[in-house]
Amino acid sequence: MAERERPDQGQVGRGTALRAAQSLAFVVGLGVCLALSLGFALGMLDRKEGSFMIGVGERINPNEAPAASLMRLPQIGVARARAIVAHRGGARGEGQTPAFQKADDLRRIKGIGPAIVEGVRPWLRFDDPPQDGNQPRAR
Repeated sequence: MAERERPDQGQVGRGTALRAAQSLAFVVGLGVCLALSLGFALGMLDRKEGSFMIGVGERINPNEAPAASLMRLPQIGVARARAIVAHRGGARGEGQTPAFQKADDLRRIKGIGPAIVEGVRPWLRFDDPPQDGNQPRAR
């Protein structure tokens, strides 16, 4: 019967130490990933609750505001803000009437219904179009 070779104690110790180091590295990496995920999630909650919300007395004109400003309105995200910008760009040319003359006009945008219009109404402003080309718009 042939005698099985047994690894010496040094090799056994190194294998065990290597497995322990790999396990520790995995656990530490997993912990870091979870901590970063939690931090990002809490940051998003904080952002939604007001860090980018509109200030008291501030109003946004949907005929002029960029998508980033429109996203500050309640329940208006990236897709709705871009749809508003696209609609107003295709709805009017130079010197024509604004695409949105009142808050209810926003209902023409897919995904914006009566509840959303009522939620954003206090934060909107609509400037009167100038009577002739020499008069500035009211702000």
